[in-house]
Amino acid sequence: MLRIHARLFLLGSCLLALAGCTHILPGLNLNPHAERGQYHIVKSSSGIYEVLPNNPDSTLPPYRMLPITADLIAAEARTDPADINTHLPALQPGAVPPAYRIGSGDSLNITVWDHPELVPPASALGTDPALIGQLVAADGTMFYPYVGTFKVAGMTSVQAQAYLTDHLKNYIRNPQVGVRVINYQADRIEVTGEVSKPGTITLDNTAKGVLQAIDLSGGLTTTASRRRVILIRHGIRYDLDLAGLLSGDRVVPNPMLVPGDSIHIPDQSGDEVFMLGAVTTQLPIIIQQNSLSLLHALTKAGGLDVKTANSAGVLVFRLSDKPSIPASIFTLDLSKASSVFLASQFQLQPRDVVYVKATDFAQYNAIIAQFLPTLTAIFQAPGSHRHPTTSRRSRRSTSGKFSICFGPAVGSFSLLWWARYCWVCCMSRQPCRSIGPAV
Repeated sequence: MLRIHARLFLLGSCLLALAGCTHILPGLNLNPHAERGQYHIVKSSSGIYEVLPNNPDSTLPPYRMLPITADLIAAEARTDPADINTHLPALQPGAVPPAYRIGSGDSLNITVWDHPELVPPASALGTDPALIGQLVAADGTMFYPYVGTFKVAGMTSVQAQAYLTDHLKNYIRNPQVGVRVINYQADRIEVTGEVSKPGTITLDNTAKGVLQAIDLSGGLTTTASRRRVILIRHGIRYDLDLAGLLSGDRVVPNPMLVPGDSIHIPDQSGDEVFMLGAVTTQLPIIIQQNSLSLLHALTKAGGLDVKTANSAGVLVFRLSDKPSIPASIFTLDLSKASSVFLASQFQLQPRDVVYVKATDFAQYNAIIAQFLPTLTAIFQAPGSHRHPTTSRRSRRSTSGKFSICFGPAVGSFSLLWWARYCWVCCMSRQPCRSIGPAV
């Protein structure tokens, strides 16, 4: 009886030691009990569980626990992203663009019919439009015969034509004047970031929007974000919904560009979703211009790890851009068949972290794998290869004293196998035998 109790005591001590060593498990392993006593749960009037720190002065961040349900997905779909580009004037392809106003650096072609002496010969100036036309100076003025120097910047072509006609009447009877801009240099915008040809674009008499500026810059590169574009206007930053502009999934206006605008196309680093935990492949996944569902992301990661994943523990961590809104943790139990449909409809957002918890058994196996090198070193140390069962005296001993028979080959077995062996011996009340051949 004493032998049985000793064996049970040894087995229980081993399992208790393993149970207390979960913190030695390497890698990212979320422990739901690590912060016990530091938070309390409050259910709001809307049914959302908010997890708040017990100490109001604590630096611990509050967060919300939200089970993924059909109602939650419907509410997420009704919540449109805050598109502040709706406050900007939009480009209307069918609308008549506003008249272009002449500016510094522009070149004008001025024609007075039946008076070729007022037009410089083209052969003397070449074919460059900047040389053929009348150049507007940096101060916005230009010179014309019989008229002199006058301020032309800010005028439209029609206004400049009327001004010249009125001043040439004193020298030419019934002058017929034509004015048009042949080289646009005054109004410019800047396009930077992930485009094929970043640089400066000049605006002309045709209205242009953000999409047209990207096209004139050679289009997006392979590493460019398909979801975001940044517009800087008068020192104010506007985050535009590029995914909506490209995909057409939702109505997103194309902001009309004005002189001095700066457009930046970021790369894809801000569009990633991180897959961690018990998935087949831990990796970041880039959300392209179309949306990315939770089921799609899990599929890209190779699905749940069939050996370690706890299908009832799928978590999605989401940090809000607004400081007033706490972070959210969405939970889903994929062991239910209906949850597959929910996962296919739940849309992920950039910077989300998807974490799949491992089963308790998988965690214990990982802990045991950490013990094995140490146990192997102990059992193979000098002097440890002699085994009590190798002596005839120990085999014949009937004194009732308890001895554990490890054997020299225990290092090639898992500790869990050894614990199971001891348990079988205890339950069968058979004498313990050597595990592995004696040396």
